[in-house]
Amino acid sequence: MEQTWMSYRSDERMIMVDARFEKWRPPGMDHVYIVKAPMTTPGPHGHGDEDEVTRFHPLEDTLNAEADELGLVSVGRRRGFNTWELAWYGPGGLERKFIRALKDNPEGHLSTEADPEWHHYRDKLLPRHKDLHRARNGLVVYQLLEAGDHLDQPREIDFYVYFHREFDRDRYQRDVGSIGLDTAAIEAEGKPGIKAYFTAAIDVELITDITWELHERAQLLNGDFDGWGCVPVTGT
Repeated sequence: MEQTWMSYRSDERMIMVDARFEKWRPPGMDHVYIVKAPMTTPGPHGHGDEDEVTRFHPLEDTLNAEADELGLVSVGRRRGFNTWELAWYGPGGLERKFIRALKDNPEGHLSTEADPEWHHYRDKLLPRHKDLHRARNGLVVYQLLEAGDHLDQPREIDFYVYFHREFDRDRYQRDVGSIGLDTAAIEAEGKPGIKAYFTAAIDVELITDITWELHERAQLLNGDFDGWGCVPVTGT
């Protein structure tokens, strides 16, 4: 199964979010349901220590099971400021049924509101700017690990960017060459693009610096950064 959950830290919170819904929203899911519960042992950073995580997971499983039965979709979780916060989207009018899952945790609080534009998901859960690149890159690394990759082994790492005009692609190619990446002109589905590449071991922070730089430079020429990849290194 494709891994679509991203985790990252933002504003003193630990956040997990399902990236499937960044560009696609299930029809009819126009209300957000949010459950907040105070932590018993938040730990020094307010994220919850190991005992807190162990204590809360059964409630989270119960809530998700009830949400599945009601046809809600889980979109994310935030931990911080001594509080757990879980979020789902679905049709309106289900709060009376959903609150049944909190019968054994009276400290939990359910709130819901109409949110057809998914503002809670976009503004509270989905990472922004460079954090989004870091989280996406973490998903690629997860897939490499699942394939048995030895991340500390050098290999060619490829980055892809596409444009509407060859003129912009050619200008971008010259520009990117100045930051130390090799490049090759490519085309996909009639769109001109480039593959930028270099050889190194997998380092998420280094790759995030590169993807962010490529994205920012592409934006200036109406280009689209389309991600990165490499062949897994699985040998000994």
